[in-house]
Amino acid sequence: MCEDNFYLSPLISALMLKIYMDYREPKIDALLENFDVEIANLPVGDYLLQMGDYGVLVERKSSLDFVSSIKNNRLWDQMQRMLADEVMNIFIKRRALVIHGFLSDPLFSSGFGWNHIMGALMEIQYKYRIPVFYAEDDDALVEFFRILAKREIEGKNEGEIEKRWSRIPPKRFMSEREWKLYVLSSFPNIGPKLAEELLERFGTIEKIARANILELKKIPGVGEKKAKSLYKIFH
Repeated sequence: MCEDNFYLSPLISALMLKIYMDYREPKIDALLENFDVEIANLPVGDYLLQMGDYGVLVERKSSLDFVSSIKNNRLWDQMQRMLADEVMNIFIKRRALVIHGFLSDPLFSSGFGWNHIMGALMEIQYKYRIPVFYAEDDDALVEFFRILAKREIEGKNEGEIEKRWSRIPPKRFMSEREWKLYVLSSFPNIGPKLAEELLERFGTIEKIARANILELKKIPGVGEKKAKSLYKIFH
């Protein structure tokens, strides 16, 4: 389990209105305990996350079902139906296919090769434009839903690429402050916004490096875990 808080915060739970789960889906305790789940007869897909005025439609396939649905061509009808604009009168903004479990065993017994799997995955992503995710076990599947809901609420599944993933090279001529911000934002877990806040509070990189955990926690949005990770960067 990741170090990050496994469960949704109360704020996120309140904002994410509901997960509709098809009644034919297996009941996963951790999913039912930590999300607002309503069992439904979904006309398409296995899960529907209602996020305010739109939904995210998710098809979950066990690894065995994924392989067999390629063999009997059932997969392509399901992917086509996933392209519906509305499900249960909810506008579908995004879609996802989650392959649940390991592919090696069902692939070996099917007589298929990896070429069939890779071809199917490329067809799904390139032609149907449905992203594919992997969840090896139930814990991974629950984490998929947690992160999906969190990113939807924070608006991280759309828009421009965030600068922390694509570092912008420094300009040839930069002020002293710009250089300090560039250096700070180059450290792990420190993006441009946090770099600004650190420099605003402490004034210099030297003072930031000397700050203790209690002092770092005074920065807006920096909790115990974040403060400790910042402290370890400089010590």
